[in-house]
Parts: sequence; C-alpha cells; structure tokens
Amino acid sequence: MIVFLLLIILGFVLLTSWLLLKNDCRKISVPGPNPLPLLGNGHLFATKSREFLPLLHKLKVDHGDVYRVHLFHTPYVLLSHPKYIEPLLSHTELITKGQSYDFLRPWLGNGLLTSTGRRWRTTRKFLTPAFHFNILQNYLTVFLKNEKILLKKLQNFTDGKAFDTFPVIALTALDNVTESIMGVSVDAQNNSESEYVKAIEILVKILSMRMRNPFFGVEAFFKLFKYKKQQDDALKILHSHSEKVIKMRREEIKNSNKSLNENSDLGIKNKYAFLDLLLLSEVDGVKISDQHVREEVETFMFEGHDTTTSGICFTLYCLSHHPDIQEKLIEEQKKILGEKLDRDPTYTELQQMKYLELVIREGLRIYPSVPLVERLVTKDTDLGDVKLLKGSTVIVNFFELHRHPELYDNPLEFRPERLDTVSANSAKSAFSWLAFSAGPRNCIGQKFAMMEMKVIIASIVKNFVLLPVEVKELGLCAELILRSDEGVHIKLKPRTKNY
Repeated sequence: MIVFLLLIILGFVLLTSWLLLKNDCRKISVPGPNPLPLLGNGHLFATKSREFLPLLHKLKVDHGDVYRVHLFHTPYVLLSHPKYIEPLLSHTELITKGQSYDFLRPWLGNGLLTSTGRRWRTTRKFLTPAFHFNILQNYLTVFLKNEKILLKKLQNFTDGKAFDTFPVIALTALDNVTESIMGVSVDAQNNSESEYVKAIEILVKILSMRMRNPFFGVEAFFKLFKYKKQQDDALKILHSHSEKVIKMRREEIKNSNKSLNENSDLGIKNKYAFLDLLLLSEVDGVKISDQHVREEVETFMFEGHDTTTSGICFTLYCLSHHPDIQEKLIEEQKKILGEKLDRDPTYTELQQMKYLELVIREGLRIYPSVPLVERLVTKDTDLGDVKLLKGSTVIVNFFELHRHPELYDNPLEFRPERLDTVSANSAKSAFSWLAFSAGPRNCIGQKFAMMEMKVIIASIVKNFVLLPVEVKELGLCAELILRSDEGVHIKLKPRTKNY
C-alpha cells in the first residue's frame, strides 16, 4: 500500500514537472531540446569539461543562433549572433549577471564583476581612473620587470621538447596583477609552490566545476564533498593575504595624509594606482569599507590573472603555426624600436604596434579568454524577434559568435589582417568581436590586458622562434576562462639575432 502511494506521488510530481516545463517552453517560444521531468536538460550537461563547448555547438547546429535549455526547472536562452547579442549587451538596464556568478561570491563578494545597480555604477565610476594612461604607464614598469624573469625561465625550454605554456605564463600574469593592483609582489614566478598561488589554482578549479556541472551547483549536494572544505581553506588564505595588504596600505596613507583632492601631493585623481584609489574614495561622504576594498581587489586579481594567461597562451599557440606572421611582428618592431631591438619599448611605442594588436585580437577571436557570459533579464525585453520574460537567464556564447561562418570566412583560419576589414565594415562592427565584451559592462581593464599581452608576446617573439606541436585536438574547456585540458603546448628555439 505504501509503495503504491509513493508511486502515485512520484507520478504526480513527474507529471506536474513535465507540464510546468512544457508551459515554460511555450512562453519562451524559442527552439530547444525537449526537457525531461525534474531534470529538464540537466542530464546533457553532466559531462566532462572538454565536452561542454562541443555540446553547445551541437545545440546551436540543431536549433539555431538562439535556443533554450532547462537546467532542472531554470530556463536559459543562449545567443550566438550579433542581432540578438547587441540589444542585450548595449541595454543600459540589463546589467545584472546571471545566477552562475553566485558561485563566485564567497571569493569576490559584491565586487565589480558580480554587483549590479547602484553599487556597480558607483564602483565602476570611481575605478575608471585607475586605468587612465598615466597609471598604465606605471604598470608598464612592472610588466617589463616580470617579462625579464619570464625570458630567463623560458630559456629552460629551448631543448626542442614541447612544453605547456599555461602554467609558465600564469605565474607571470599573477606577478603582474598582484604588483599592479595591490602594490606588492608575491614573486609567483620564483615561488610557484607558495600557498597563495596554490590557493588560487584550487579555487579556480572548484568554481569552474560548479559553474559547469548543474549537480555540483546545488549547495546541499556540494557540501557533501571534499571540495567545500578545499574551497573554504583556499578562501581563508586569499582573504587573509588581501586584508593584510589593505591594512598595511591604509596605515601608510593615513600617516601620509593623502586625499583625493586636486592639490594632493600625487596630483590629479587620474594619477592614483588601483588600491590607493579604492582606499581614498568615498561613497556618500563615507570612506568605503575594508571589505568592499577587498572584494574589488580580489575581483581584479581574478579577472586580470587567468584571462590574460589564456589570451597569451592561445595566441602563442597560433603563432607557432605561422612563422610568416612571427616575421611580420619582428619587422614591425624593427620599424618602431629602430636598431636597438633588444631594448624595452616605451608606452607610446607599444601603442604603435598595430599589427601585434591585430595578432592578439585574432587569437582572442578564435580562442576568447571568456567564452561565455550570463545575464539575468530583470524586465520583459525584446531582442529582435525574440521575447525574453522577466526572470529569464541569457547566456552569450562569444566562442560560437567569433567562429560564426556568417561573420568570418574560414573562421578557424588564423589571419590577423581580416580584423582590419571587420573594423572597417559597419555590418561587422563591435558586436562581431567581443573578447572584452561591449556595452555598459565591457571590460574595464581591457587596456591593461592588451598592454600586458603586447609586452609578453612581443618579447617572446623577439627572443625565440615559436615552433608547432601537432595535436589531434586542444581539448578546449569553458571553465572560468578558456583553457585546454591537455595544456597549450609549443616548442621554442633561440632566435638568431641579426640586430
């Protein structure tokens, strides 16, 4: 009797779930795979990391540039064409990130990446001067110092054997961002086993898993596994480090009587570095709290670390297959730097390296550092012929957009010159290339990132010939950033310098 009642209840739950899901599909009115009761399409996404992007590609092929999936009972609409993406990203009110970003909150709190509304607008406004060109020129000194350490480390990989660029470049990027943002160096390149470096690696892996796998996204399920304790331990290390630096710097500022007025000893507001700008800023006449400062510092630590690593490594991978493009980069640098090609470039000279910028942009087109972003629809909205209901979640698939055959002929071919044509073609403007996103929530640190990538890639190409490693496939994974589960391998040999 009890078993019979349980079967009746189960049948009722399954039927109710199925009817609710079918009703959702009718209301959203875009194509997509049929959902199963309770699971929706969640079973499709319980995959290995490298199978996630191919799954999204298959769904796009089957259902078009806009389609719908359900993770349990939560509907998601995925976009991969500018006609849908542009009205979403350029909308001044649809700036709230999707619920997947909630997994980042234990680390980043309510920082610029995860916040919305007044908090986001206020923070974005007072942080913008931290990326003024006056400040970027100061960061250049940091990049050049760490680039020289990188070159010495790369000398160890000139034995003709393939090596994975990701862990090597990641340590350089971590040194660059910690010293630029916090004003202190963790010396990651010479201390790769430090608990701070390891904590970041552990946390990124766990958060990536939770964002990708819907089952680990359930808090009660997640707490049953060792990952919860690993996450808590890593967070303790990272928060403690940031709080220590913030406290020390706040004391230094207090003792020096610095302020944000025009007559301060540091000059105009645009000359403040990132951490000082945070510590000196006020909201409604009140200094922002240490917790708020920590959240913004750790947000930029996260955003400015793995993203540039991904961009640099995949661009180096592309260059390794194109010796002709490497030579063009050398020729450009000769024209700009003159006879002393082995000297450090100035900020102005880096800006003149236009072909290098095209090379980086093309690398980011084929392998965007951030392959997906997510937005919560906070009001009923029309995206062209698609109607989105309030409460919907939208995923913008930059990876598919950048490889869309309507926008780019032979999209997997690495051809930097093509982006000159794209930028000049009004039909293929800003929303065909979105490596730094676009609209109100575009990447605030894109000039910082581009300068860092230029410094590192230019230096590597000047000093080494990049050689390819043939692999069947890269095993691309859409984690927090785009990476390869097999690593991004190249070979190096010292470049014969005739300058």
